[in-house]
Amino acid sequence: MARFLIIWTLLSFFQNSHKVLFAGNIPLDGLFPGFVLTLNGYQLTGQIGDIMEMNGNHTVIFMNDFGSIYSYHPRMIRGFFLKTETNSFFYESKYDGKHWLYLQLLFREKGVSLYQMPVDRVQWIYDKGMAKPFSYPVIEYFLDVSSLGNPIRLTRATYRQKLMTLFKKRNIDLASKIGKPGYRFQNLPEIIRHFTQSSLDKEKILL
Repeated sequence: MARFLIIWTLLSFFQNSHKVLFAGNIPLDGLFPGFVLTLNGYQLTGQIGDIMEMNGNHTVIFMNDFGSIYSYHPRMIRGFFLKTETNSFFYESKYDGKHWLYLQLLFREKGVSLYQMPVDRVQWIYDKGMAKPFSYPVIEYFLDVSSLGNPIRLTRATYRQKLMTLFKKRNIDLASKIGKPGYRFQNLPEIIRHFTQSSLDKEKILL
């Protein structure tokens, strides 16, 4: 883990370049098998590290099959896939209007995609000229609708009003239930599935 943090300290000094190559094979902890999906659709296999946050933007460590280590900003790739001992995850690169993020795709149906922020996030802060990491848990969702622009951030404080505004155009009954038992923030994946499955038309949902 100490070597892992040293690598990220080095990466923090190159954050404007968005991609850093380290010569030679440097062993790192906390990596999982997976692949990076490039902008032109190629899959680069290797190992994926933690998602890191700096100044609101995300980066991720990727070590390819030859042992070379890169740091990818979301603008550089479409996303990435990783597989842990118990689960598989796919993250897509998204811009929320302010920051570039890696968002975990929970499901996509009829032009509606639901994403979740990484639950355990690591952010870098500067203390007396030194970059130091700290982790904190946050639960946030993003709703991406085909007819809209940037994905919509849904938090405990904002989800009710935003969902009611969106749903009342297509499912007024569901809109009236938002915030009630079974339709609260912790039920967001089920709420979005209910919305897409209850839509009468089979085409993409245009809100």
